[in-house]
Amino acid sequence: MRRFFLPGTEFQPGQDVVLPAELLRHIRTVLRLSAGEEIQLLDGSGLVARAQLRLEGQATILEVSRARLSPLSACLIQGLPKGEKLELVLQKGTELGVSRFCLVEMERSIGRLKQDKRDRRLERWRKIVQEAARQCGQPYLPELRFCPALGQAAEESRAALKLMLWEESGQPLPAVLPETPPESVAVIVGPEGGITPQEAAQAGAAGFQPVRLGPRILRTETAGLAIMSILQYLYGDLALNQVGRNAAFQGKDES
Repeated sequence: MRRFFLPGTEFQPGQDVVLPAELLRHIRTVLRLSAGEEIQLLDGSGLVARAQLRLEGQATILEVSRARLSPLSACLIQGLPKGEKLELVLQKGTELGVSRFCLVEMERSIGRLKQDKRDRRLERWRKIVQEAARQCGQPYLPELRFCPALGQAAEESRAALKLMLWEESGQPLPAVLPETPPESVAVIVGPEGGITPQEAAQAGAAGFQPVRLGPRILRTETAGLAIMSILQYLYGDLALNQVGRNAAFQGKDES
């Protein structure tokens, strides 16, 4: 069933929803869906509505349910890279269940976000996130915001587990992972040039633990996706079985 986002819409069974012109054009001319066919509408906050298309450019809500929230709230604090790399991070990060992206201009960022272009760029990136969420069936739209400095982003983080991927760290990731699953995690990833010692010190003062992923130095567009995959498998929903238990931990207490 095709799914589409209508952020900010309150769905009620029996309600007729007017579809935006751009979405309606996509449904009719690209997907060639016709009246009577069923679609899914999502509000971006977990509500999922099964709806039926109508000739008048509307959709009638048939039933409404709420999707289960991932057990791990994951924030990726990403040092601003070049445009195409960032788009990859946003797209694949959404697929991996990142719930919040915080884009930061760091000291070694090659890509810079000029004030007069910031709103337009952020709008484009939000569309990339929304499209990725639609395609992968993520009913909760990730939050996307810009932060001008790493120190501010680190201080504002309230995550239970705070990690910083830093090539100069000698501490392996498993050494800092708790056995009890955290409810939230924030990960700092530097831009192409990496994180400076001054920025690392700022993050450390805010409670972020520097870690390294193995012997290889990962690219900025690879590092965040790699660690998010690991964390989602251990604590999130990548390894959840049908009854909601994390399969990654099954059998450890069943000898």
